[in-house]
Amino acid sequence: MLSRLLSDIRQFLQQCPELMFNERDFQMQLAVFLRLTRDYDDVDVEYYIPSSVAIEKGYEWKSDLRLDIVVRKGEKYAVVELKYHTRRIVKDIKRFNTLLPNVEVIKNHGAQDIVSYNFWKDVRRIEIIKALFPDNVEGGVAVMLTNDAYHLRGPRKGSICDAFSMADGRQDVHGPLNWTRSTATSKNLPPFSLAGKYSVKWESIEIDDNNFFYTLIII
Repeated sequence: MLSRLLSDIRQFLQQCPELMFNERDFQMQLAVFLRLTRDYDDVDVEYYIPSSVAIEKGYEWKSDLRLDIVVRKGEKYAVVELKYHTRRIVKDIKRFNTLLPNVEVIKNHGAQDIVSYNFWKDVRRIEIIKALFPDNVEGGVAVMLTNDAYHLRGPRKGSICDAFSMADGRQDVHGPLNWTRSTATSKNLPPFSLAGKYSVKWESIEIDDNNFFYTLIII
């Protein structure tokens, strides 16, 4: 099922006809697309797992898990976690058959270091779900969609977030991931360790005449 899911996600991204306003819009549009493929018996969003259960497998955070998308085929499940990090886009849009000029359809989001941390955190979350339910969960896919080329380059050498780099071509991401020094930001974002070994490969696409990039990590 994972190979089918990966193919469906890639098809959605490569055929995406219009900009998505935010991560929730991304989540809903992808969930609808997956339902319409009829490849799955069920597609859920905001799939809830209490942190008290996840802690049994080394979950490092206090917050409950609300998984972006969970698909089911028969008795088997797979998880999709999404990140949508954007730079500002202004364009004309039509609403109720009326043209609205110069609308900020996508906002600028900074904090690339936190976004990178949260992407690898998504990978770890899927690892934990797979370990919690080994008989039923095949694994999952962590997805990042962005128009910010920073993520392809990664942080400068010596940056506090080196361990969380998503630079294109990075290989063998495995084991402990930690900040290189303590800051006000890092104090609230605990280090964690990845059980698997992962590589980062970015693909470029065009959405509504805007350049975007995506990467998919299979867990």
